[in-house]
Amino acid sequence: MALLEGKVALVTGAAGSIGSETALALAEQGARVVLTDLRAPELLAVTERLKSQGHDVVCKAGDITNEDDIRAVADFAAETFGGVDILDNNAGATGFSSRDLDIPDMPVELWDQVQSINARGPMLFCKYAIPSMLARGGGSIVNISSGQSLSGDVSNFAYAASKAAVNALTRHLATAYSPKGVRVNAIAAGLIIQPGMEQRLPAHIQDIFLSHCLVPRLGTPRDIANMVVFLASDLSSYVTGQILSVDGGFTAHLPSVADMRPIIDGMRKAPGQWS
Repeated sequence: MALLEGKVALVTGAAGSIGSETALALAEQGARVVLTDLRAPELLAVTERLKSQGHDVVCKAGDITNEDDIRAVADFAAETFGGVDILDNNAGATGFSSRDLDIPDMPVELWDQVQSINARGPMLFCKYAIPSMLARGGGSIVNISSGQSLSGDVSNFAYAASKAAVNALTRHLATAYSPKGVRVNAIAAGLIIQPGMEQRLPAHIQDIFLSHCLVPRLGTPRDIANMVVFLASDLSSYVTGQILSVDGGFTAHLPSVADMRPIIDGMRKAPGQWS
């Protein structure tokens, strides 16, 4: 039997590469999936592709910054499939890195926009999904966070702060609702290679990230999707309130490891000699 047979999943940001791959992974495990995204044509294209593969999926476009739209998506899920058992809060603010560089120069409008998408949006989807989960006997919420919420950096201030808010929301919701059957976890994603990534992160920047990964590759959308499936399923029934890094070990080691590795390798070849 499939891991998610009989479950209904709601995936936000489903028109993107991670969201669409997650919707596919959930459907492959037997879930009926409601896809939502702001980009209606792309959303419809993903939905039709999944339907053509035999999956039970539907879609409804909506703006994650608009509470009425979010309520409408939740109502649509209830009308179509009877409610929601799994919420994947995947939608996020991307493409702002070139402006999200420092605090003294931060446009307040940019800060507010990023918080609205990354923190307020997931909160609102939880607001409308949790009552459905409680009525159906429980559920699982997976919030997509970022490794940038776990450590300091020299840019992406608004983005990191918004994802840190998601982490706090995750722990608070888990504390309040896990005793009632709703588990809540977050995935702190590392660098995930997606179409068009070269425009935002050229190869030499990707190489910097790769040098710090313990798994010798950068992430793929399926890496995130697989973790969402695990957290959505009963395989993780004793896991809640966790911020789980899916980053190839990027945050698991001391900052000096990438620079020290060739030195230590040299010492292993010639013991006692620093090179």
